[in-house]
Amino acid sequence: MKAALILILSFAFCLANSQPLIGTWQVTKQTNCLEREVSDSVQMDENLLQEFSSKSTRSPKVMTFREDNSAEESIKELDKKRSKSVKKFHYKHDGDNIYILDKKSHLIVSRLIIETLTSDSLVYYTAGRECEKTFFVRIE
Repeated sequence: MKAALILILSFAFCLANSQPLIGTWQVTKQTNCLEREVSDSVQMDENLLQEFSSKSTRSPKVMTFREDNSAEESIKELDKKRSKSVKKFHYKHDGDNIYILDKKSHLIVSRLIIETLTSDSLVYYTAGRECEKTFFVRIE
């Protein structure tokens, strides 16, 4: 009886840890290392910073994580039902990391370190690049 209770509680704990990631997330902000280096070394005025950030393409990027450990990254076009670019991949989530897996061999290709994961927000960065963070908001 005691072993069954421990098994049920550990299963519930595993589900609680992995559940918040499943769903559809939209990128709200991305930071990069160059912006941080430039802003630390030189005091830039607001106009120059806005011009610098406007050079990057801003399109609605969406990530969808499914329960079967498959996911896709897509870029939506305005006034179109279909996405412009869709990249499908497999992943493994252990609570603190998201491991991107190769489709055929299921070997780890890259590691995303989760900084924040709540029911409505996700912040992660690629291992080795702490200054390049991606901020998401849950949309579904």
